[in-house]
Amino acid sequence: MKYLKTFESHNSKGILIVVDVQKSFNDFFTDNYVKELKKYCKKFSRVYQIWDNHVDGKNVDKDYLYDKDPDDENGHPDLYEFPNQVDLIEKRYNYDVDVDFYKNILDDDVYKILKSKESNKELKRGDKFKTKEGTIIVYVGNNHKWYHMPMKLHNIFLEIIESQNEGGADIIMVGGADNECLTDIETAAISLGVRLVMNDDYIYSAKYCPIK
Repeated sequence: MKYLKTFESHNSKGILIVVDVQKSFNDFFTDNYVKELKKYCKKFSRVYQIWDNHVDGKNVDKDYLYDKDPDDENGHPDLYEFPNQVDLIEKRYNYDVDVDFYKNILDDDVYKILKSKESNKELKRGDKFKTKEGTIIVYVGNNHKWYHMPMKLHNIFLEIIESQNEGGADIIMVGGADNECLTDIETAAISLGVRLVMNDDYIYSAKYCPIK
C-alpha cells in the first residue's frame, strides 16, 4: 500500500480533512499553525473536522461509533472552528489493544482468523475486518495497533469514493499527529480506496510542527 506524502495546488471545489487539531493537543502545534490552517481551509468548498474525544473521560457513549448520524459536538470547548466546515466526526484512539479487545463485536469465524493472523504476525497495515455492529476495524500496526472506524466516517469515505469514481479530485488531509491518530485515519481511508494526498505543510507530530 502506497501512502502519498505530496503537495498539490487546489481549487475552491476541493475537500479538506482536518484531523485532531484541537485545544487539548496544542502542546504539539503553535497558535500560528492554527491561524494558517484556518486560512488554508478557505481554499476548500468542504472541510471535515475529525476530532478525538478523549477529553470527556473513558465512559463516553458509543453513539459516535455505531450511529450513522450521531449528535455532533459543535461548540465543544476542546474544538476550534474551521472555515467551510461542513461536518464534525468524533472518534477515539486506543494504544496497546489486541484482537481480544474486539472479541465481543466480532463473529466467531472472524475472531479466529484475526487471532491466527495476530499470533503468526501475518497482519498488514490496511487489513480491515467487519464487526457484528456494522463497523470496520483496521490494522494500523503503528503506535496505535488498531483503528475502529466510526460508521459516520465510513459512510463519508464511501460517498467520497463514489464521487472520485465519477471524476472527483483527490482528498487532502492535514493535522496530526503523524504516526499516531493521523496515520489511523490515513490508513483507514486508503484501505477503503479513497484517493488521498497528505499535505506535509500542515501536518504536525509529537516532536515537530511545520509552522512556527
